[in-house]
Amino acid sequence: MPACQHCHTSVARPYTLCQACESLLFRTLLQLAKDLEPLRDSLDATLHPGGHQPTRTITPTAPTPLRLDVLDLLDTIDATGSELLRRLNGVDAQQWNRVATDVDTHTTLWCIAGHPRLATYPDAGLTLDTFARLSAQTDRIIDPPEHRREIGPCDTCATMLTAGPHDQWVTCPACERVQRVQTVRLRRLERLCFDDTRRGSAAEIARAFTDAGITVRRGTINIWKNRGIIPTDTHGNIAYCDVYRRVIAPTSLTNRRL
Repeated sequence: MPACQHCHTSVARPYTLCQACESLLFRTLLQLAKDLEPLRDSLDATLHPGGHQPTRTITPTAPTPLRLDVLDLLDTIDATGSELLRRLNGVDAQQWNRVATDVDTHTTLWCIAGHPRLATYPDAGLTLDTFARLSAQTDRIIDPPEHRREIGPCDTCATMLTAGPHDQWVTCPACERVQRVQTVRLRRLERLCFDDTRRGSAAEIARAFTDAGITVRRGTINIWKNRGIIPTDTHGNIAYCDVYRRVIAPTSLTNRRL
């Protein structure tokens, strides 16, 4: 007895997909057809071509260039769907240019989803994998994943917390305590600076200080290291506490004089 090309379960002849995988392919095609309109809306990159370059003309109304990755994805979906529909209809590959191709991509995907030969297509498993990949690419463009970074442990249960670039409050997934993102970052920096054993590179230290709201440039730390103002270990790493003393010392000296 033949097996399903996707999940490898037993199927009856002449089917190449089981009922579950056939339903999955059907839903994937319909969802991809539904996502075409928001995908076309994502073509607008909303980028100004002039910027701060004085040699380029800044027009009163900035044009909106197209996102090439979205345009390539739309072309790939259209070409893949048109080719599959021709093969399902039994069109000879050498005679494809003689067939009318004025059907839009949305209609093509709907015709494929309802085609009676879809479940008996010889390459149905490869077709399911292809359209699942195209659907995943479409989802990443329409709803891009939020970039979240670790900001420090929870003050109650020590669970590592993550937050996005625009988050102001964070909820601990373990104890459900709500805390300010800036407070968590400052508390993490405090633990790093008050431990003589915590060391890192200039880039890591600058990122930790900047995330906590204290702007320290990596180049400045490298200058301090090269001039011998801040000691380093055998691996060239710097202690967080040494940078903290260097950053806070000018302020403390000024306040002491006043």
